[in-house]
Amino acid sequence: MSAPARASYLVDAYAMGVAGAPPLVFRGVDLRENPDHPDHRFELTVAYGETVLCIGDEDSGVGDLGSWALGLARPPAGQVLVFGTSIADLPYDRQLLFRRRLGYTQVGDGLLQNLTLRGNIVLPLAYATDHRSQQVTNRADELVAAFGFGDEQYARPAQANEEDRRRAAVARAIALDPELAVLEAPFDGLTGRSARRILEEARVRHDGSPRTVFITAQDTTPAVQPLVTRTVRLVDGLAVEEAA
Repeated sequence: MSAPARASYLVDAYAMGVAGAPPLVFRGVDLRENPDHPDHRFELTVAYGETVLCIGDEDSGVGDLGSWALGLARPPAGQVLVFGTSIADLPYDRQLLFRRRLGYTQVGDGLLQNLTLRGNIVLPLAYATDHRSQQVTNRADELVAAFGFGDEQYARPAQANEEDRRRAAVARAIALDPELAVLEAPFDGLTGRSARRILEEARVRHDGSPRTVFITAQDTTPAVQPLVTRTVRLVDGLAVEEAA
């Protein structure tokens, strides 16, 4: 297998952060737009190698957690730390650099419509590393095979079904072999078998070690539960409890 991306374009990204800090921490975060009480705070630490599923209805605030983790937005109160760093507090160019350490899928799929599914998977390999063309091709081939793509890899998103688009989005998210993957509603519209296969690939790094994965969703997907370290439920946008 070809070595995954850790080339010179990524050296500076991996030099950022605080050594030994947890991959993801939500500290004193208020999930509502109008914070009113210091006891109503969301606290969660995601440790190295964990797969954490955070669920709640659309009014619970769960839909904001992914964008806060990426520093794309700020919570109304509290702090979100990724490897000990508040991405939202970094200068814009440093934010872009730091995010190369992460994999991310947004609600829907976020694929570029002018590229094929394979082209979307190749995108971070081509622009965030200094890999030679053959190295990029080899890594793309690995991902295409791992996620079970056939000729549909050459379809554009508008020509592909929802399952293929989601598989491509997750494959793109882990193309650079990130330490942390933040996946927003990655299993919507998928069969249990497909959801499990996607998570199996997402939670293992290129060297076989566990990747830290943080998933947000509105409900559980029973087929993936055996692969999840912890399931955390948001109740009324305030309380956090371990779901059975």
